[in-house]
Amino acid sequence: MGRLQTDDRASAHSLHSLEEDDLPPPYTDEDIPPAPISASGVAPLPLHLRLVDSAYILPDSSLKPDIKRTISLAPSLSVNSNELFYTICRQMKLPPRPLLYIRGSHTESTNDGKKKGNTSVTDFEFKLDLAETMLTGWEGEGVMNINWMQEEVLSDGDCQPAYRGGRAKSRTYKTPSSRVPRSEDSDVLLASDEALGSNDANDRPLTTNEAHLKLWCERFCDDPSSIKSFTLHRKTRGFDWKAMRNVLDSHIRSLNYRGSINFDYLVAEQSVIIYSPHWINRMRANRYIWWAFAIFQLWIIAWPIIWFLERRYEPVHTCWHASFDCAADSGLVREYARGLDEVTLGEFWAPAVQRMAWSRKRGQADTLTRMDAERVQGLTREQLLGLQERGGSEAERERRERVNRGDGGFADHVVGLVRGIGEAGQDWRLSMGWGANS
Repeated sequence: MGRLQTDDRASAHSLHSLEEDDLPPPYTDEDIPPAPISASGVAPLPLHLRLVDSAYILPDSSLKPDIKRTISLAPSLSVNSNELFYTICRQMKLPPRPLLYIRGSHTESTNDGKKKGNTSVTDFEFKLDLAETMLTGWEGEGVMNINWMQEEVLSDGDCQPAYRGGRAKSRTYKTPSSRVPRSEDSDVLLASDEALGSNDANDRPLTTNEAHLKLWCERFCDDPSSIKSFTLHRKTRGFDWKAMRNVLDSHIRSLNYRGSINFDYLVAEQSVIIYSPHWINRMRANRYIWWAFAIFQLWIIAWPIIWFLERRYEPVHTCWHASFDCAADSGLVREYARGLDEVTLGEFWAPAVQRMAWSRKRGQADTLTRMDAERVQGLTREQLLGLQERGGSEAERERRERVNRGDGGFADHVVGLVRGIGEAGQDWRLSMGWGANS
């Protein structure tokens, strides 16, 4: 959690000295008019402001939206400190991706004459991408007056235990023995300080955090160790996903669903790791090799070797707040980044969740985004669930009038029979329930 803080000037913990042209925004630039959010009454984000998965892709890396970390083995990021610096700057502006997995299932009994058994059947399975509806600060629309996103870059004088280029956490940085320390040469030190105080791209002073980050990037790239890593950590705070779960559970139950509903909350993109292109790092980044070492217990041998050889740099942390406790005349008041508390956020997502559950959507590719939720706001129950409205279309009303007058043909009666069977099946499903164990 945390307390709300305001600042009329640019925060010292933000990388705002870089030009917008240097840091491409993590959203599309499509000029599409926004859709109203009727459930919450809060003005929505313009549809051209949205997070895109490609913004998280790094050189020599693959993107899987539901993994907790992004790994890059690009050789240039281990030797070019400027490229590493701008890459980390861009990634610091991207939030983690909170995902809410929803799965409905029931059990069916089987009997083949010899033995009885139970089979689990999945009725629906999908996930919600909550980042755009619960976090702010990634839109790239100027300096925030409220620090919903906080950045922290280690400095040499903070004395915090952290990975500063060694095997274990330490409170100070120790120059590698095979590298000439910068502080030994006053001319080198002066040139380094001047470089840290200006931006090579536009010759403007760097902020304190930018200067520290640039120094860490130089230290990492100058480190002669063949096995090394540079990590950016992201985390979220101030979100009670269980309160939202209870709202969504009740809306799914309102469809008369009688199966078991499971919710799982996962924060994807929690870290960005830059590995040096050593064959050991390539092996540890390979998922198949990782599972082979886990299954055959080879990690017992591999882990001590990696721990001894690797030099770890983890100087950068970002924290994205979904809510803050702020002081008011009546005491502490909770403020939310997007103006939606967990219950209201659940009500906003509920129509889209109901539609997905009723449609029995299943599969890893079924991901609901903010735009999906906005499209179904204000729809009637029949429109939301794809039910046939009793009034029907103009053509349907004309067909019924012909049948009532006795002028209906064979096709009119066939269409009426099909519609009647469909309506009866839908009514039966809503009234008698679906997804029960059998």
